[in-house]
Amino acid sequence: MRTPSRATSGERVASTGKTGRAGKVLLSGVLAICLAGSMAVPTLPAEAAKPKPPVIPSKAAVERAKQAAASKAGQVAAIERQLAAANARLEQLGIQSGIADEAYNGAVYRLQQAKAEAAAAAARAAEAQKTLTTQRQQIGRFAAASYQGGGDVAKIAPLFTADGPQQLLDSAGAAHSVSAAMQGSYLRYSATQVMTNLFKVQADQAVVKVKKATDEAAKAKKAAEDAEAAQASAVTAMGVQRTQSIAQLATLQNISVRVAAQRQAGLEELARQRAAALAAKKARELKARIAAREAAERRAEAAERAREAAEQAREEREEKAAAKKNHGKKPKHHKPSAPTRDNDNGGGSHGSKKGSRAAIDFALKQLGDMYLWGATGPNRWDCSGLTQGAWEQAGVQLPHYSVAQYEQIQHIQEDDLRPGDLIFWALNPNDPGTIHHVALYLGNGQMIHAPRTGKPVQIDSVYYWVPPNFFGRP
Repeated sequence: MRTPSRATSGERVASTGKTGRAGKVLLSGVLAICLAGSMAVPTLPAEAAKPKPPVIPSKAAVERAKQAAASKAGQVAAIERQLAAANARLEQLGIQSGIADEAYNGAVYRLQQAKAEAAAAAARAAEAQKTLTTQRQQIGRFAAASYQGGGDVAKIAPLFTADGPQQLLDSAGAAHSVSAAMQGSYLRYSATQVMTNLFKVQADQAVVKVKKATDEAAKAKKAAEDAEAAQASAVTAMGVQRTQSIAQLATLQNISVRVAAQRQAGLEELARQRAAALAAKKARELKARIAAREAAERRAEAAERAREAAEQAREEREEKAAAKKNHGKKPKHHKPSAPTRDNDNGGGSHGSKKGSRAAIDFALKQLGDMYLWGATGPNRWDCSGLTQGAWEQAGVQLPHYSVAQYEQIQHIQEDDLRPGDLIFWALNPNDPGTIHHVALYLGNGQMIHAPRTGKPVQIDSVYYWVPPNFFGRP
């Protein structure tokens, strides 16, 4: 007979007593700790305990990376060159438009001259025709008087009068005088007719010249308009290109577009500062040369005054000695008038310091006015329009054309520059006929001018651009 489980269990418990109950408590604690541990520590795969092998790129991968980096650097350099080339292109277009603008001023100037010549030629021809008509009428009167005096019968009629031969002789003398007068009138008429025909030919030629000058002015105007339009279009297109290029730079260099734009602006400003520093250096050199020349002139003038004073002292000693010999009678001495130094900067009355100051003051008042080709004020100017308006304030009339301005003023050297003088740039440094820009010198290597479309009247170094070629003083 099997023992009931309950009884068996009771016996087992009973046999253990206190020890059995303590074991149960210990077992429960161990199970609880094991369960908590199993919940806190995640189960990891067996292979995670092993270290991962390092990633080692192949030689081909390394070479491809180097090529990519080099390609990116090359693209960055290429875009930076494109930006620099775009800036240079814009500057060149500005120069070309300025040249075209001044060429138009030249065409208008020549047209004005042609019209003036045509008017003068027409006036000469009209006056000659008037004189010719008067002389023709005079000859007609002589002819009528001769006809009314009769023919051969009229000549012998005096023989049958009381006075007889004497009257005939008197009549013959009068006829000879009339004949001589008629001959003189005819010769003058012939000469006047030749001159009238010549003046008519000149007048016709002048009209042709006006027509040609009108056509040239129209072509020059079209060229200037095209140059201005090309510049405006390029400014727009290159502005878009600049924005795109800066964005590409930002992508290639892994920087923001804002930072890329700041970097490009900084690079351009650095280039401008370097150019300005070079221009300032050249301006200081010019100032030093001018100062040296002026110092030399002052030394020469002082030496001349000293020589004149010594000469005058010698003459006075000689006069005193001569007076003693003449028993105290001092001979009359006419003191030579001291030579007057030209105080107008070496020029005429127009080139005076006062006139130069008036021209400079006027030009400075136009600072900030925008450039406009063909403009002569009051609020827009081109280069020769500004210098024309400035010197007009000093009473000097200059044409609105830089070439003609240089032709009509005193030519000087660069080292002779003084405030108010004019500075010129030419395509050919040996040919003033190729002048295309003019500025007003302020002194200390600085000038004021109307540069080109898109820029205002401003003060720059004389050497901010290319060196000037010609110099003059109104």
